[in-house]
Amino acid sequence: MQGHDNVIRPIVFGFAFLFAGWSMGQSCRASRHAKPFFSGAATGGGPSSNVYYVSPTGSDTGNGSSSGPWATLRHADTVVRPGDIVTVLDGTYRGDVTLTSSGTAEHPITYKAQNKWHAKLVGTGKGDGSAVIRLSGGYTTLQDFDVTGSNANGIILAYAGTIASFNKAVGNYVHDITTPCDSNSGTAIETGGGDNYSGITHNDMIGNLIVNITPYNGCLGGHKSSGLYAEVPYSVIAHNIVINSGYAIQSWHAASHVTIYGNTLVNNLRSITIGAGDSPHGVTNDYSVVQNNIIYNSARTAIAESGNTGPHNRYVDNLIYRGNTDIRLNNGLSAMGTINEDPRFVNNTGTATGNYQLKGPVARWKWISQERTRAVTGEGTTIGTAVPLPKIVTRDIVPAAGVSASVSSITRGQSSVITWTTKDAVSAMLNGTSVPLNGSITVRPTVTKTYKVTAKSATGKIDWGSATVSVHR
Repeated sequence: MQGHDNVIRPIVFGFAFLFAGWSMGQSCRASRHAKPFFSGAATGGGPSSNVYYVSPTGSDTGNGSSSGPWATLRHADTVVRPGDIVTVLDGTYRGDVTLTSSGTAEHPITYKAQNKWHAKLVGTGKGDGSAVIRLSGGYTTLQDFDVTGSNANGIILAYAGTIASFNKAVGNYVHDITTPCDSNSGTAIETGGGDNYSGITHNDMIGNLIVNITPYNGCLGGHKSSGLYAEVPYSVIAHNIVINSGYAIQSWHAASHVTIYGNTLVNNLRSITIGAGDSPHGVTNDYSVVQNNIIYNSARTAIAESGNTGPHNRYVDNLIYRGNTDIRLNNGLSAMGTINEDPRFVNNTGTATGNYQLKGPVARWKWISQERTRAVTGEGTTIGTAVPLPKIVTRDIVPAAGVSASVSSITRGQSSVITWTTKDAVSAMLNGTSVPLNGSITVRPTVTKTYKVTAKSATGKIDWGSATVSVHR
């Protein structure tokens, strides 16, 4: 984590983590992959579709099958190719991990705990820049791990190079990390910036639980810790829960076009910071969106712009309650639809032992189920979550929806990536199934098929877009 000349981060006191299960609201529970299989080593230069296994009792001389699992993620990294899945069995894995392999847009590499939070990655490094697990390749997903250790950082999605883009940290529990008291401090999860933030984009943090990321001895007068940290353009920080973790969500360096959506932030020093500055210099954080977040008991300014910010950032429909509820923006901007009411958590302990689902409707908010949303279109699955959404009745809001196919004409057996975006929407449907407001999915239709995305605004207005993938024999 790089230094920030203008931001002071918090003193946060750690609490024991006694949480059992995933009962909290605004979570993003990841869709499970199909039943794992092992297909053996792929041949040729194209993408493979292997599922490999890693176990604390495995051996790196094995073949990576369920009956011959490897012992380390490091070894898996030397074997995997685009499209592969590495299933990590229950147990504790000690030592820092660096992954260098890359997937592709259509065929990402996925490292996934077999059972959520039962594969525990415990880092042993110390000092500035150290991390429990870090990536230098692109199109890689880290999913459902328990992450802790003596390192300054939990997960860095782009620690070196210029190709570590389109990486994701999904559904991880990162906790109890003590960050250094120096100019760089540390984070639970950060996008990273590779080599001086050159060419790195689209690194996302979705559905993670962040607890007790604290600076050494409080680091009085110095840089504190951060929970989630965006340092590059087009990052999505959505559906996370951050508790007692310094600057809960921060953006700096080369950040712009950042989406911060549907997060629950409890007992942090400052909850959301939008800004840019320091290396690589000359960057303005503009066109970022902060929407539908719950901020509870922020010690300092709840939402703030800092450093270089542009006039097109948007702050919409956030709920802020207790503590410091101030919003400080630059360029004459104003937040819209802010709600200052008790979110009515089911059990607000102020620690990870609580249940941060909502008891029922908050006035002027539309209550919908907090259960996991799984969107299945027939050829694959994607990740999504239902969150409390604001009901705005003072004006009509007209949404926009767009959808595209990476390949519009294929032969049977080939794939295409369907990518959709929405604007000013509170819900989206893909062919009648709920999906995140923005996302993508790899499809392999066997016949010509049209993929239609419908976006709905808080006032009930509808827009839609479609893309057709033609299938030839």
